Amino acid sequence: MKQKITFKGKEIVIDLTPEQIASANRQSIHFTDIKTLDDALSFIGETPESFKKRTQFDDDAQKAYKELELICLAIRQGNELGDRWYYPWFNSTRTSRGFSYDDYGYDSTHSYVGSRLCVENAEKAKYIGEQFVEIYSRYINGDSLAVEVSQVSAHTTKKTFENYTDMKTFEDACSAVGVDHEEFHNQYKSLPDDAYAYMQLRIISQALNGGSNMDYTDTDIYKYYPWFNSVGSSRGFSYRGYHYDASHSGVGSRLTYKSEEIAEYAGKQFIEIYNKYIN
Repeated sequence: MKQKITFKGKEIVIDLTPEQIASANRQSIHFTDIKTLDDALSFIGETPESFKKRTQFDDDAQKAYKELELICLAIRQGNELGDRWYYPWFNSTRTSRGFSYDDYGYDSTHSYVGSRLCVENAEKAKYIGEQFVEIYSRYINGDSLAVEVSQVSAHTTKKTFENYTDMKTFEDACSAVGVDHEEFHNQYKSLPDDAYAYMQLRIISQALNGGSNMDYTDTDIYKYYPWFNSVGSSRGFSYRGYHYDASHSGVGSRLTYKSEEIAEYAGKQFIEIYNKYIN
């Protein structure tokens, strides 16, 4: 990539690799200079064409998740998360304020937000919540929920379970929504472990909810999700309890459940998958 620089008072053009440009960016910009996805890509050293290619088969909510991963990585500027992980919190679509940044949250001994969507301080959490609110809306509100099963090319006949507690494995969840679990693996095996786990949890959530996803725009209905002790706590990564929301959220609509009992079951029965997603 050609770049203009000033050397001894003269403007010259030199060739720089994306890695060299990213390294220079990391040393010269403030996190508030990252205002768009393209800014984040430039900071990290990935081209828009490369990102578009690796997300071409994703639905919009999954693509938004990957955009937020990149944005949070860039905003952290190579800094470690430390003892507390910060993330933005939002008013829901149907509140008087509409979908908008509300506040930030943080975790130290418990968590439900994956580490890749966290930053290392409150100032950055507030910034990404306000600056990238439209991307968060696509991720949290799941505008294209109908694509859930159809994105996996091979389907099987749906299996009927009398009770959600009869679903003991990811394979059971696939059967409940008519997805071939082997084809699922073949289609997503190239993803990082946390992204692969996120895709699994989307299927699990849909299956345990009886085949449908929760609607975060409906503030008349509570949405429940499991809460975990963190890896660094005295109990290690383990189920802690459940939480619920109606008018605000920090969790994507695809990872919520329609009752506290189902949220608790998901958090305990599929804890290994949650561990891969969060940590």
